[in-house]
Amino acid sequence: MTAAISAPFSFTEFKQSLSTANKRKLLRWANSELHVVFYRNSSGQELSGLLQVGSQQCYVASSNQDALQRAMTNVKLEDGSEIVIKTLSLAELARNAHLYNLSIHLIDKEDGLTIGGALMQLFGITAILKDDEGNEVIYEADAFFFEPESDAETLPYGAVQHWRDIELEYTSAREPSEIKSLYVFDDQLDWNNPLFPELPDNAKALSTLSPNAQIFFEHIRVPPLMSWDEETVSTIVPEPPYENSLLAANNLSAFNVLRAMVDQDIVPTVDDITLMIKKDIKHENEPADSPERWEIRVSFTTPMGFNAVFSPDWVEASLCKANTELPDTTGTHLASEKLRERIVNHLAWNFFQHGRSFTKTLFRTDLQGLLPGFIINSYGPFQPDYADKRFPCLARFQCGEHGVPVLLLGQNEGNYVCMPLAFEEIPEADVSALIPRRSELISMESKSMLLSARYERLAIPASLVDFPDHWYQGIRVSNRYLKSKFIFGMRFNTLMTEMENESATTANSSLKWIVVGCAVALIGVMLVMNL
Repeated sequence: MTAAISAPFSFTEFKQSLSTANKRKLLRWANSELHVVFYRNSSGQELSGLLQVGSQQCYVASSNQDALQRAMTNVKLEDGSEIVIKTLSLAELARNAHLYNLSIHLIDKEDGLTIGGALMQLFGITAILKDDEGNEVIYEADAFFFEPESDAETLPYGAVQHWRDIELEYTSAREPSEIKSLYVFDDQLDWNNPLFPELPDNAKALSTLSPNAQIFFEHIRVPPLMSWDEETVSTIVPEPPYENSLLAANNLSAFNVLRAMVDQDIVPTVDDITLMIKKDIKHENEPADSPERWEIRVSFTTPMGFNAVFSPDWVEASLCKANTELPDTTGTHLASEKLRERIVNHLAWNFFQHGRSFTKTLFRTDLQGLLPGFIINSYGPFQPDYADKRFPCLARFQCGEHGVPVLLLGQNEGNYVCMPLAFEEIPEADVSALIPRRSELISMESKSMLLSARYERLAIPASLVDFPDHWYQGIRVSNRYLKSKFIFGMRFNTLMTEMENESATTANSSLKWIVVGCAVALIGVMLVMNL
């Protein structure tokens, strides 16, 4: 997308230009205007017209309004409905096609052409802009949807966007310092409002961007067209709803809706949840009498039909054998009912925290902390009690002015066992003396306590943990958006796991990674937003 309006759309020239590999030249068509078919029903509601072309559902458009109307002559409509022709840019139509996983069918007199997939991303959500130093940067934008919370104010669609720095032409891998992806936010909104989600570090205010960048932001933030299959029924929260004695009921209303979605759409019954357990190979320098460890991977096929694959965890075999809800042998096992419920709650609280932030994730580590393990600042192992319905639970670990989101996993010797959900570097002066084995958590080099997201367990005194109301009642990224990103993440994780498990020769390694790259691009193209 560019700021200037391109020349009138020529079907013939556009068709010819598709044969070129030059995406820059293709991008000049993004601002061309097209006539697009809409239907107006008897109640006056307007919906975009969709045409089935082979296996694809398509928007119907043309640069020639007369040709479009002739093509619609024999279309049968419901009583009281009529065809309406509207004008949209190719960029706007392609953006919606990308969001809804649709294609565009272009009509020109007696000819027709269907475009979709990567072209929808190129025309709809891509722009060539300049950075602060005047260097060209090619961005692909992702707009965040927000969850309305009862009567509370919500954020408009696209008020925060992630612009991913991409390359239109293949080049060798760039250094990380050369990648300039960024978050952009509408700074006319009051981001001091405690109910607003916390902005990412170094997010850029819209008002500080160039005029062309601001135009691109406004294009991306236009609310999507209404879909024919727009969901009108909210997720049904089962009765009685989930309760947690650590949290007031009014702090669980939003979570209960999200949890119901995870319970109904993400986690299947116990018969479809597998724990694949195999004996871990001892390291070369590991003592011969070291405890036996198991590699445990939880996976399942969701009720929506896609595979969910998570990072494995390594657990001492004796800890699994000591827990009645976990298998006591290697092999493939099914989950118990209590373990399934813990998986639902574990994922739901992780989703809830993802919704409070804008961090990009593939959800691969969202089951970390589910199984037994060791606490880095305590003696002895941690054994989760899967019958204790208080855990897991989102909470805040207070370190001076720092409020670190943590997942409470249980209790140990009067302390909460916590897993940080964000990376934080806490200055030594802000690390409470009440924390067990405090000195061992302080880095001698940085003079700070380093916390990694979803990586390790900490014992934290209950006096340093609280549950601020605005964390649970505030505005979040929408549940549907999270679900769509989870689908993408799981498809990617499944692909990577399959590649890892393949036994191939070293000669095939480079080819395998090329295939992975192509497949990941395809998955990105086929992602369904399910707005």
